[in-house]
Amino acid sequence: MGIASVANASATMPPLKLTAEQRRRFDEDGFFLVEDLLSASEIDALTVVIDGLYAQYKQEHNLGPHDPFQWRNVVALHPIFRDLIDHPAILPLVVDVMGYNIQLRTSHLDVRPPMQPENAQRALGARDSFFPWHSDAPNYGWPTVDGVIPFMEMKIGIYLTDLTQHNSGAICVVRGSHRRAQKDEQGNYLIDPADVVEVNVRPGTALVWRTSLLHSVTPNLSGHARKCLYYGYHHRWIRPSDYDHQEPTTLAGCTPVQLQLLGELGTGLTNYNGDAPLVHPTSRYWRPTLEDIPVKAWAEQQLAA
Repeated sequence: MGIASVANASATMPPLKLTAEQRRRFDEDGFFLVEDLLSASEIDALTVVIDGLYAQYKQEHNLGPHDPFQWRNVVALHPIFRDLIDHPAILPLVVDVMGYNIQLRTSHLDVRPPMQPENAQRALGARDSFFPWHSDAPNYGWPTVDGVIPFMEMKIGIYLTDLTQHNSGAICVVRGSHRRAQKDEQGNYLIDPADVVEVNVRPGTALVWRTSLLHSVTPNLSGHARKCLYYGYHHRWIRPSDYDHQEPTTLAGCTPVQLQLLGELGTGLTNYNGDAPLVHPTSRYWRPTLEDIPVKAWAEQQLAA
């Protein structure tokens, strides 16, 4: 299924943000890059918060100098992470790809310090490596059609450190792997080295990608930690992976658009199963009203601007 038909399956509206080339690359390659998505001041502000969290976590959990740090549902950790979910450079891309009936599936923060050189001795993505090849999926996997994973979700990867050098901890994706069966009959991944793309980018760059792409991470042999954020979006009728419902402290002060993206009804109401759940339960995620999905009105305003 191409990107145009995917978007139309969720919402019928004109193109919002993507260029024709970005649309083609997302459909055929499974990803595209957006340089300078974040400003230098935004990168600095995020880095200050991340460094503080990392220092605290290292002390509390006795992390060694080479131990990585990952925090899930990072939107609940600090408002600076929560407020990225509808960043003006991010949300138009997401809505253009997935439509407006969406929410956050996952949000996570990764810090990968420089590693021991022996990590580079194993093949990239090997099963016994520190980061094997995989595509994102729930336990027991997504349903497939002839081995191909239907388009279920997307992620925005935001890179805050210099990853322009080989083996600096950058993600690698297998171009086009979302369009075909990924394993042979023995369960081995089918990867043509010519399709492997190491995402060597400057700080502030974003990777917009389908999480059904096979991906891995290079060892970080640079002189600095690799720091990045990932935000995964999917349709609201799929359950998120990092949370059931966000805590009131995370939802406090959110706009209706942010409430929707955080898995709530945009109205702020909590009658998730309708007004008569014992007699006629009707999930407002399955059958939302316009008031439940303010991202629709937001998208229409963007198109009219």
